[in-house]
Amino acid sequence: MSQGVILYGETTRDLYEAWYTKVGAEPTIPHHKIQSMFNDINLFPSKSQVFEMLHCARECSQRNTDNFITFGEFCVFATELRKYYTNHDRDPSTVDSHPVQVSKVPEKRRKGELRTQRSTTSAYDVFLGGSCNPTTWRKDVAIPHLKGQGITFYNPQQANWVPEMIELEHQAKYSSQILFWVLNSETRNVASMVEVSQFAGSNRRLVVVLDSYPGPGHTISGEQITKAEYEDLQNGIETVQDLIERQSIPVFTNIEVALNCTSKVLKENLSIEELGLKDQAQPVRLAHIQIGDKLIRLREAFDTLDTSRSGKLSLSEIKMAFRIHVHRDLSPLDLQAICSSHGVNAPLTDLPLEQIFIKFDEFCSLVSEYKTKVRDPSRCRDSIFSKTVHFFSVLVSPVSKAATWLSNLTFSPRTRTFSASNMGRRGSAVRDVYLGGADTTNWREQIAIPLLKKSGLTFYNPAVYSTRRLIPIEASAMDNSRVLLFAILGDSRCMSAMCQAAYLIGLGCNVVLCVQHIQAGSRVVGEELSKLAIKDYNRGRVYLSDYANREGIPIFEDLKEALDCVIQKCKSTK
Repeated sequence: MSQGVILYGETTRDLYEAWYTKVGAEPTIPHHKIQSMFNDINLFPSKSQVFEMLHCARECSQRNTDNFITFGEFCVFATELRKYYTNHDRDPSTVDSHPVQVSKVPEKRRKGELRTQRSTTSAYDVFLGGSCNPTTWRKDVAIPHLKGQGITFYNPQQANWVPEMIELEHQAKYSSQILFWVLNSETRNVASMVEVSQFAGSNRRLVVVLDSYPGPGHTISGEQITKAEYEDLQNGIETVQDLIERQSIPVFTNIEVALNCTSKVLKENLSIEELGLKDQAQPVRLAHIQIGDKLIRLREAFDTLDTSRSGKLSLSEIKMAFRIHVHRDLSPLDLQAICSSHGVNAPLTDLPLEQIFIKFDEFCSLVSEYKTKVRDPSRCRDSIFSKTVHFFSVLVSPVSKAATWLSNLTFSPRTRTFSASNMGRRGSAVRDVYLGGADTTNWREQIAIPLLKKSGLTFYNPAVYSTRRLIPIEASAMDNSRVLLFAILGDSRCMSAMCQAAYLIGLGCNVVLCVQHIQAGSRVVGEELSKLAIKDYNRGRVYLSDYANREGIPIFEDLKEALDCVIQKCKSTK
């Protein structure tokens, strides 16, 4: 026992040492320290993976906040990540660096392929993209740095800009070695968010600096943004970060640091992914891996035995819960060691299994310790019996509601909970259609779903909310849908949806778009937008449409026509 935390062996002792170094004897670690604590033990989850951990932990514990995780939860997440890293390093084919995508179009892409390649005769080292007027980051910071390093660059922010420069800018963008993008809070960044997402999906060499929006009331071009607009813009920034990190590319918050890293990448001929903590970059690894569901399944095994909902199990019940989760038995020596960890020393012939009680968080630590221990013949009981008990417990036990719950799991940050949907087990069931896009109307329920059901097609209806991260559990639904529909409707800003669509087009996925412009005088989330705001949001729509056209993606203004195209695509591939 260490400061009230029960340690079960070498694994949990090592993890507690990292825990204690970071937060001392505190029983929980706050959300803003979680990523750095994982980094301390050479694990590099993305922001969205940490977000998934926090919310799955909250749901499993039924607590009222998602601002922390416990030591036991940390043990589960750390050992799972470590297992994936080890397996990938030993044999990359066992853990793909990128998820398998049902939605990917198998045939060779005719137009995008050349543009996504790094040019061997780059006209410029760096393209300086992103926020323009009224920002001065290029003139004040970036250009002096690049000149001092002898690095060539293209600056699209010209005082004497004329339309003829559009083609020059386009060529420079696709011939530069590195795309250096800054998205700061002085502008809405709508087109830049879409463009960066496209480049991330196209596997371009990206160095991106993201600046969070301060909050409601923040001024952009002399206009104060509302709470709803702030949430949509911040949601867009977070989605861009999640999409970039899914490609194992670090995201920056400081321009000077990003410029130093750019210089290093160019001079040492490195990939962006090779940048690490020593470069003040935040590395990420295997960002698509689902982590939160591991804790959910652990809770499922625990609750199967906790019929009285007391929140604790006897050691004999823990033995059964372990078998349900791990598909093997704890040996008598394991049980004796667990007794000792709880301060009870007893002979193998007289272990007090009914007198020692273990809470869920302790069960998390225990499983993390013993799940991967090397088995020996003395530990092998009747494996067939063990698997039969697992099957019976999960499918027959009346208290195994968690099994059904996880089978239909989707996460809704609007209510900060998981809820049932039509997603398959572990989010891996293949669907015909993913219904992405606007969340301000009932277009899914009133138009899309009835048409899809009439055509006998399966679908995934994502959680509807205004602020979220693209957690791996949710992203897997896109990966496992044959056709991806994104409805960019005229009554919604659709920041996150436009970014996701651009990213997926860049990946070469089977996307269909419905793009409607926001009309003057129309209301978005009950608010009338200014002329400048409408211009900004429509600029993003124009960019997405132009890019989709170049890639041969079907685009419609009428939702019904877009759905007809989706249905035809699904039928032609069956």
